[in-house]
Amino acid sequence: MGIRVDTNEMASFRTLAAATLAAALLAASGSMALADPPPWAHGHGHVRESEGAGSPRSHATVSGTIAGVDYGSASILIDTPRGMVPVAVTPTTSIFRGSSFASFSDLGRGARVSVDVTEIDGRLIAQIIRIR
Repeated sequence: MGIRVDTNEMASFRTLAAATLAAALLAASGSMALADPPPWAHGHGHVRESEGAGSPRSHATVSGTIAGVDYGSASILIDTPRGMVPVAVTPTTSIFRGSSFASFSDLGRGARVSVDVTEIDGRLIAQIIRIR
């Protein structure tokens, strides 16, 4: 008096369960929004005619020594040979020290940096900060 399990029926159930799971995952992935590519992936820094206000205007690299860090407004002031340059740091800014990741708190007065920036609405926004 035991329970008899038909192996063919179990195999069919597993196949049905796997197909249902795959369909659910496929349907869910179709509704997920993909992140926009980084600004430098759109070409050579040229503004397309279709881009409106708030779109990237140009790309550049700013190199120098950090003269100040404002943790409240998430910005740094870089002393360059051409003068002081304010740069905003966003949550999506990548910060590196050598080949390792670093954080905004690792940026300090006197640190030598090279910063890839994008100009948006007249402000320089840091894309990548490399601490040297």
